[in-house]
Amino acid sequence: MGFTQRILNIISILIIMESYLCQDESYSIIVNDDINTINKLPANLTLTVDDTRIEDTFNSNSSIQETIIENSSTLKTRKKYATDEEDYTSIESIIFSIRTNQQTSKAITVLIGFAYENISYAFHIENGKLNIIFSQGELSYVTLTTKNDTELITDGQWHQLNVERSNQKLTFTLDNIEQANVELPDGWLAKRNVFIGAELITVPDGNFSGNIGDISITNAGRSLNLRIEDNSDESLEESQATTTTTTTTTTTIASVVNQSESLRTLGFHPNDNNPIIVPSAIRAFFKNLSFSFRTYSNLSTIIQFDEISLNIDIDGYLALFIQDRQVQRIFSDQEGTPINDGKFYFVELQLNDQTLEAWIDKNKKISIELSSSFLFIEKFLFGLNNRFIGCIENVTYNNEILIFTGLSSNRQQCFSNNIIIKSIGDSHIDRIVSFRDNDRPLIVILDNPEEFHMFSLLFYTQEANSIIGSLADETYENFMILTVQNEYLYLTYYNKGEKIIEMTTNRSVNDKNEHKIVIKLIHQNDLLFELDGNIIMENMTEMFYISTVYIGKLDSYIKEQFSNVDGAHFIGCIENVMLNKQSIVKLEHVNQLDRLINTCQITERKRTKAISYISPDISFSVRDPQDIIEIPILPNEEFYHCQISFRTPSYNGIIASIYSNVDHRVLILFLRDGNFHLTYDSTDNKSSQLIFHDNETINDGQQHYILISHQISTKNLSIQIDNRSIIISNLSSLSLFFDVITIGGSYRVMSINQFVGCFANITYNHRPLLLEDMVKSDRYDCIYEQDLICDRQMPCINIQPLQFCGQPDCSLVCMSSSLINADDNKGSLQYSAHIESGVYEQIHLMIFTISSNAVLFTSTNGTIQVSIIIQNYYPRLIIRNGGIIYTYDFPGRVRGDQWHVLQCQKTINTIDLTFDDETRHYTYFIEYFSLFGDKKIYLCGKNFIGYVQDIIFMADNHHENLIHNAIRNPKLIDYDYSVTWNNRADVPERKLY
Repeated sequence: MGFTQRILNIISILIIMESYLCQDESYSIIVNDDINTINKLPANLTLTVDDTRIEDTFNSNSSIQETIIENSSTLKTRKKYATDEEDYTSIESIIFSIRTNQQTSKAITVLIGFAYENISYAFHIENGKLNIIFSQGELSYVTLTTKNDTELITDGQWHQLNVERSNQKLTFTLDNIEQANVELPDGWLAKRNVFIGAELITVPDGNFSGNIGDISITNAGRSLNLRIEDNSDESLEESQATTTTTTTTTTTIASVVNQSESLRTLGFHPNDNNPIIVPSAIRAFFKNLSFSFRTYSNLSTIIQFDEISLNIDIDGYLALFIQDRQVQRIFSDQEGTPINDGKFYFVELQLNDQTLEAWIDKNKKISIELSSSFLFIEKFLFGLNNRFIGCIENVTYNNEILIFTGLSSNRQQCFSNNIIIKSIGDSHIDRIVSFRDNDRPLIVILDNPEEFHMFSLLFYTQEANSIIGSLADETYENFMILTVQNEYLYLTYYNKGEKIIEMTTNRSVNDKNEHKIVIKLIHQNDLLFELDGNIIMENMTEMFYISTVYIGKLDSYIKEQFSNVDGAHFIGCIENVMLNKQSIVKLEHVNQLDRLINTCQITERKRTKAISYISPDISFSVRDPQDIIEIPILPNEEFYHCQISFRTPSYNGIIASIYSNVDHRVLILFLRDGNFHLTYDSTDNKSSQLIFHDNETINDGQQHYILISHQISTKNLSIQIDNRSIIISNLSSLSLFFDVITIGGSYRVMSINQFVGCFANITYNHRPLLLEDMVKSDRYDCIYEQDLICDRQMPCINIQPLQFCGQPDCSLVCMSSSLINADDNKGSLQYSAHIESGVYEQIHLMIFTISSNAVLFTSTNGTIQVSIIIQNYYPRLIIRNGGIIYTYDFPGRVRGDQWHVLQCQKTINTIDLTFDDETRHYTYFIEYFSLFGDKKIYLCGKNFIGYVQDIIFMADNHHENLIHNAIRNPKLIDYDYSVTWNNRADVPERKLY
């Protein structure tokens, strides 16, 4: 597919999504008025579609269910369905039925779906034919369609559609006849997650007339529950690199050149600043771009095109951002004055060969080298992320002025200074502050503690449980917490960590309406708690002084010190936060200006994903830039603890970095000449603050342990290296909210030296970090031994094996000797599994072997025996049923110098055998059997010499890891002396005869 066509398809999909987001809730209609009570519609129901009566007899397809959605292009029906999050499986499918006689040459969208890892798909009808298009990020589209032009589905009859994914193969079936199948290209399943059916939307753009029924999502043969969700207030999240996250409507307008003088302005007002997309009307390579602008905001994007953007950074400076390049500030004068002061500035960019130059008002130029001297711009995006407040005028591209058509009159005006959003640090905010998922709290640290007399605020929420905020004294001996618990508002006062008072008005507050809280001390020792005029009082034993106020989240120090005090962060809106009748929230306390609004718009808390982490004590290696791991962390949680252990021979290199996408600040842990350094940098203005550097070298290949903890109460930083520690003070000015942590280097900080070493025991704020798919499988089991880095890819040799090591990264080492079951040669190790047989079963093994003919795996149940063997270096699955033997070949050959992944997946009548990255599919007709037999599983059979790792068994939703289970309960395994356990072991060399 050509580049231009690809862009058009992407724009088409965006328009579909936009129409879905913007349609009013009242357009949605279903045959039954009460969605929550729908089970089945009467079988003899007559439905009316566009005033045409169609008798529904269901005789044409008995499998079609009786729950039908009626869709009319005039009614614009749209419904959203969601499934509970499911584990990855090798087989998924979506099945539904449609009936329509709609005749149009335009493309009709019947249904779109969204899955994880940026996967989406859409069912289109065009000229009566069905097309199914799958997309994922920047990867090439995958299209399924009917066999020929005569397979039309707009004949007024019911048709059943079925799309199934089996491993990397997609198959489309229409009315039980296969129409198309395609192998997914490399990269589509790089991360294993739900591929089909996380969210479904019927008739997203409202142009389908007909019926949709029998929507079914299956996962490993199991039908998933579909919930109908309210989509009236939802917004679509669209992730882009570094600076791009938008959740509101983007306006696309036309641009022409050299026409009316009155259409040269783009206005971005505080209550009307949606992004604007302007397709380029000039079909030529980029030469120059210039425009005038004025702004009152920081942390915003003025314009983005290709991988280039002009941003206003946290300090109010203009910054040029190019993907994979260092961010550079563009100064307006020699003093480096911020430009978010409401004055007009003229900025120009010019491309000379491969050098992009930029400057403001003919001041000093900055320059950045691009990867090419040719840059073709298809569209400009102004005001990304709804954070830009100001206006843009006289946009000139390649010496032609762009004229903007299709904008409202309000968006064509540059508003006056009398509605400027003040950016002065000591000005207090009287506007509503929104709190969405992962927004940072408002943290107010008073210059001088104030004696508590009165505290008040207004809030809106729909959450039944959350923490509104807290007030604490300097020592945290006294603090108050405001919470919503089971819909009711509570005030809890703690004295020296002990709960003294708990007060509630027994009134629900999660109704999205405005509620007013007042906490007041009267008569010196009576605490008054008021909610919307309802008052209760309690006696308070002593006075205290307020030093710190947290709004939207629990005080980090309280959370760290008192494990019994915690709760979910606040989602909703808050305004008029006042202490002793004085406003205390300033602009500097709000990290993103788009959170300042005039009308509260409450978002829903996102569903929590089921996440499986790697055990922190599992080791892994980093050898090159491709091994660097980048891990998202909670952006609204203040940093207070990070630990990491490593072994390295490197003199220089970045060990880890902790980065903020919002204010572009980063903590960098690195080695210089073998010494540990810690700095706090700003990537915007290239400033760097050295926090600590060690005088002892730690690049000796020994295990070293680093612990950095932020003492929130004192604002000090504690750094511990092995048994040595130091306290760094006077760090109260550092912002320690971060979004990303990188291990083994950084994609955001330039370094010419690659760190090489072994990592383990990595935690952030006392939680594990690494998800199971983040580390390359061949980088596990890292050991630094005899000046070598060893891992699964390059195992250490000539190292004596140890006894059972009792660690999650143990390897099973088979040395083929006398057997526990020598009479039948099943295997030297016997494992008693707890797993039950299932519809979907899987065996996963990673092996390193020099054996040419050997038995690896065996299970037995009565007369049926299942084995995985190696025959002339080729692995095979053998199923023996009495005297009958069935043989299924894995698609590959083992080598004596590398690791291999073997995977066997079984359903009711199919077997998929995977060898490394290739899969072979079989259909079998044997009577029912289980891969796990009688749950006595044998490994290290006759003549097998080598490693076995990642021994994982699955049956439906049950999952067992042999080594992990054996660590917890060693009685599950029985093995003879020829079996050893280690994460590094001597594999004998192949003998030559």
